Order: sequence, then structure tokens, then C-alpha cells
Amino acid sequence: MKKTILIMFMAMSLSYAEMAKEMTVYKTPYCGCCENWIALMKEKGFDVKTIIKDNFDDLKRSKGLNEQTASCHTALIDGYVIEGHVDYSAVKKLLTQKPKDIKGLTVPGMVVGSPGMEMGDKKVPYNIIAIKKDGSSEIYEKH
Repeated sequence: MKKTILIMFMAMSLSYAEMAKEMTVYKTPYCGCCENWIALMKEKGFDVKTIIKDNFDDLKRSKGLNEQTASCHTALIDGYVIEGHVDYSAVKKLLTQKPKDIKGLTVPGMVVGSPGMEMGDKKVPYNIIAIKKDGSSEIYEKH
């Protein structure tokens, strides 16, 4: 039994190790919470390239984002878009499972208590939304 658990753990680790580690993040020069989120992703092992622009709405639209799904920064990784303060757990799950029907994940707006938006012990419950390729969306994770 111990060997089986060890083998399963090693297999899970190998699949994660094969994930894309390079992430490109677009942000404005004025947003500090974006820097906080980027620092968290770097701590988790991502090689983050930051592109600072005053406006990247065209990129957001091209990735299927709109006013209801947008946030302050946009990350691209392994063919997916990560919009806003998405938790590492969801990014890891997305990159491990590689669902073919999802364009990306978003936490719309700037939710207090989400990664990069920490304010002491204040935390507002929020959902991470999967943006589907067919234009629909669904809850991916609840936090």
C-alpha cells in the first residue's frame, strides 16, 4: 500500500513538473496589487515576464474577456488566460488537467482577500470562474 501511494505521489509530481512555468503578465504601471500577485506566482515557481502598458483592453477582448469578467491584470500561460487575482490552486489545477474546453480563469474585479488583495484578516468569499471556449462560463473553484 505504501508503495502505491508513493508511486501515485511521484506521478502527480511529475505531471506538475511538466507544466508550463513561463507566464507573461500584462499590467498597468499604477497597480500595486498586481505586483503582489506576480510575487506570489514567482514564489510558486513561475518564471514571470511582466509587460507594463497603460491599456491592454484589446488583449483582454481577444482572449474572450469583457466588462463582467475583467480585472486589473492579465496573465498568459500555456495557451490559457488568467485574469485577475486567481489563486495558485486553480492555476495549478488548470495546467495539470489541461481542459480543452476552457480558455482561461478569472476572478472579476478586485476582491478583498484574494491573492494579492490581502487586507489583514478581511476576506470576502469569491468564485474563480472558468471562461469556456463556447462563450459560456462556470464556477471553477470557490474561495
